[in-house]
Amino acid sequence: MDYDVVILGGGLIGCSMAYELCKYNLNIALIEKNFDIAEDVALFNASLILDGKDIEDEEAYRLIRESSRNLDRLSEELDVFYQKVPSFTIYPTRELAEKAMQRAKERKIPGLSLMTGKEAAKVNHNLKPEDAFVIYSENTGVISPYDYATAMAEIAYDNGVSFRLEEEVLDIQTQSRGGIKVTTNKNKYSSRVVVRTTFGDKYTIKEDAQTVGSRDILENMLIEKDFATDVKQIITKYKENGDVITLLPTSTNKLLASLQTSKSKEFSQMKKEVEGIIGPFPPERVDILNENRFWSEPIRIDDEYAKEGYFHIQAKNYALDNVLSGLTADAVEMVMKHFKATANNDFEGKRRKYYRFREMTDKERNEIIAIDPKYGQMVCLCSNVTEGEIVDSIRRPMGARTVEGVRRRTGTVFGRCQGSYCLTKVIRILARELHKSPMEIMNDRKNSQIISARIKEFDSM
Repeated sequence: MDYDVVILGGGLIGCSMAYELCKYNLNIALIEKNFDIAEDVALFNASLILDGKDIEDEEAYRLIRESSRNLDRLSEELDVFYQKVPSFTIYPTRELAEKAMQRAKERKIPGLSLMTGKEAAKVNHNLKPEDAFVIYSENTGVISPYDYATAMAEIAYDNGVSFRLEEEVLDIQTQSRGGIKVTTNKNKYSSRVVVRTTFGDKYTIKEDAQTVGSRDILENMLIEKDFATDVKQIITKYKENGDVITLLPTSTNKLLASLQTSKSKEFSQMKKEVEGIIGPFPPERVDILNENRFWSEPIRIDDEYAKEGYFHIQAKNYALDNVLSGLTADAVEMVMKHFKATANNDFEGKRRKYYRFREMTDKERNEIIAIDPKYGQMVCLCSNVTEGEIVDSIRRPMGARTVEGVRRRTGTVFGRCQGSYCLTKVIRILARELHKSPMEIMNDRKNSQIISARIKEFDSM
């Protein structure tokens, strides 16, 4: 066998599996078709940690409960952002609010209280007295899922996991002599166990089931928080028409507004939805507006071919960030039944230190600039990102290879100017560090060049 375990997909689940399995003496490979890992993680790198009161599915709640117990430990181990942030959930009817409270009571979820709109408005200036049915919760929070994925991948890489990027899986087959054969566009691999985290493909071993979840849309708006109606707590509002809007303060001191809806919204419509909670704000405060599919597929591990060593983790679901740790633990337990592997005594669980200039004190900034002057060269003025941070994001294990990779890791090109000031600088740094021409630098994936031709007068770029 080429490997003990092959993980298909370098998204959040794939990176989590690689991180947990490399704690054992196993030969592991992860195959990802894209240029970079964590392509499935939301662009804004901010996710709501739920308290579980609005989750009807008991199995999903079990995974949320198990995962939430590990968040403090994991965030410290991985050195990534996680913060408990209280929330207010607004319901259109008393029945829905009381049903959520009853569910929380049965599950013994602490720190919840049912409030009137007048009571809630006294403790949060964004709420209104007419918001008649409000639940306050102390058990919600905010995480940065992309940072989690990259941190787990970096540690897995440092502990010997082989990452095979830009390889697309063409087929998966069982072998008569045992094990699984994985065929990609570049290689063929044999493995005792294959853990698949991708979806929507047809392979010999088994074809994916049809999607059955919601077909709603998720509209996202990233807003700069320098206006009077600053949102310091999480606000979720269930509307009478079935839409759900959530306002989430992010780790980069911005506000992420997400609207689950059945129909696409124009900029003005989405802005109006947000203003319905926080009041008017100028359009130039909006950094990004994008639209995604709102996924709510059932979360499960398909172990129909477990005896042969094939597992398919199916979690195309908006709550993936909330169930990740528990779901991974369940999958690892299934995988380890195929091995008598011992613990990896050489496991190095500490992530290589990184620096974020915008979060440092003046003293810390001067110290790091003295060590590396690149940290004194500001590249992105909107998000306060330095050349040193960009270079580090490229040179790190599983480092950035595209503009999107740098953008997600550092926050550059996310500001109000949308890269008009810093994009060419980022391309130049990528080209220099990767020893490529600027025309070879991709935005996010194959054939996504940003510069298609060179103008002779700008040869110095």
